[in-house]
Amino acid sequence: MWIGSRLTRTIVVGLIAGVCSSSTWAEQQTFELGDEGFKQVQAPDPNTPEGQLHLIRAAIADDNGDDAIDMATDWIDNHPNHPLLPEAYLLRGDARTSINHYFKALFDYELLIRSYPESSQFNQALERELKIADAYASGVKRRLWGMRIMPATGEAEELYIRIQERAPGKRIAEEAGIKLADYYYERSKMRSAADAYDLFLQNYPQSQWREHAMQRQVLANLATFKGPRFDATGLIEGQRRLEEYKRQYPAAAERIGADALLTRIDETLATRDLLVAQWYEHTKDRVSAAFTYRRLIKDHPASAAARTALQRLQELEPAAFAEAAAAQSTTAPLPEPGSLDKPEQPATVKPVDETPPAAGASELPTAPTSPTPATEGAEQP
Repeated sequence: MWIGSRLTRTIVVGLIAGVCSSSTWAEQQTFELGDEGFKQVQAPDPNTPEGQLHLIRAAIADDNGDDAIDMATDWIDNHPNHPLLPEAYLLRGDARTSINHYFKALFDYELLIRSYPESSQFNQALERELKIADAYASGVKRRLWGMRIMPATGEAEELYIRIQERAPGKRIAEEAGIKLADYYYERSKMRSAADAYDLFLQNYPQSQWREHAMQRQVLANLATFKGPRFDATGLIEGQRRLEEYKRQYPAAAERIGADALLTRIDETLATRDLLVAQWYEHTKDRVSAAFTYRRLIKDHPASAAARTALQRLQELEPAAFAEAAAAQSTTAPLPEPGSLDKPEQPATVKPVDETPPAAGASELPTAPTSPTPATEGAEQP
C-alpha cells in the first residue's frame, strides 16, 4: 500500500509477481482520486530509491515478506543518509510483521520512533506498536529455541506505557491508556488497575470510555479489600468512587445495584470499627473502646454493628448511651435490654481475591480492539 502525506485515496490494481522484473513492474497501476474521478498516476522509476521503496511495498502487499525484508535491508545499507530512511525502516518493520516476526519488527519501529520523531512515519510506527502490544496482551508468545514458549505480556505492558509517554494527549495514547488499565484488571492486578484507571480519568476526563473506566475503578478498589480485619483503604476509596459514579451516571449505577453495594460497604466498615472496639475491650482500654463505639454509631447508624455498639456502650458508659441512642433513633429503633446478647452478623463486602464481575459492562463502550496478528513464524528474539 502506498503510504504518503497527501490526502488522496489510492487504489493499487495488480500485484508484482517478480519484484525485480521490469516486465512485472509494468503490470502495477496506481490511480489517484481527484475532482474529475480516478486518474492513473505514473509509478516511479524502479531504478530510483523511491521506485525501490515502491517495490518493497508491492512485495509486502503480495505476501512476499521475506523478499521485502531483504530488499529493505539492502536499501537501508545503500542509502544511510537518504531523506526516505524513516520510510524504509517502517517498511522493513511491516515486512517482518507480515511474516509474524513481531519482536524483530519492534527494533525497526523503535529505531524510527527514537531517531526520527519529526517524521511523518512517527505516528504510523506508534500504531504498529499498539497492534503488536494487543497481540502480546492477548497471548501471542515469542519464540525461544524454535518453540513458542516465552510469554510476552511484559512487552505488551511496556509498549502501552511507552505509547502514552510518546504521544501525550493524542487519541492513540488514550487508547493505550484504557487498554493498559483493562490489561491489569483482566489479570487481577487490582491495585495497578485502580491506579491506571485513575490516571486515565485524570488525563482524559472527556473520554468516550470514561464510564467504563469509572465503573472498573470502583470494582478494582473494592477487590483490594481482603476483609474487615485488614486495611480498609481500598474499601473507602471504592465507596468514594462509587458515590461519584452514581452522581454522574445514575441510570448505569442503578443497573449495577449501586445502592445495595453502598449498603454492603457501610456494613463492612461498621463491622471493622466494631472489631477495633472489641479489641480495645479485650486489652482493657475501656476509654478507647467507648470512643470507637460512639464513632461507629455516629458514622454508621443504620448498620447492624451499630446496635451491638449501643449495647456495649450502655455497659461501658451509661451516661453516653442515652445520647448515642437518641442520635441513632432517627435511623434505627432502640434495642431492647438484653436483645443484643447474641448480636446478628452484619453483612459485609465479600473479600475478593479474583476479578469481580464487571456488572453492566455490556452497556458500556469498550476499548477498541485491534486485529490480533496471526501466530508468529520462525521468530528469533
